[in-house]
Amino acid sequence: MVHLSVAIAKFAQTLFWGIVHAAGLALVAGAFALAALVIGWRMMRRRPKP
Repeated sequence: MVHLSVAIAKFAQTLFWGIVHAAGLALVAGAFALAALVIGWRMMRRRPKP
């Protein structure tokens, strides 16, 4: 019965780190998207009108 609890603990740890890594990737991707939006918005505002 001990190896079952060890397997459950390993599964929970793997699941936890998977969620942490996915959240980190989403955070980094969101930061890049936000930076791209800000840069694009500033470039649009800077463009001189004809």
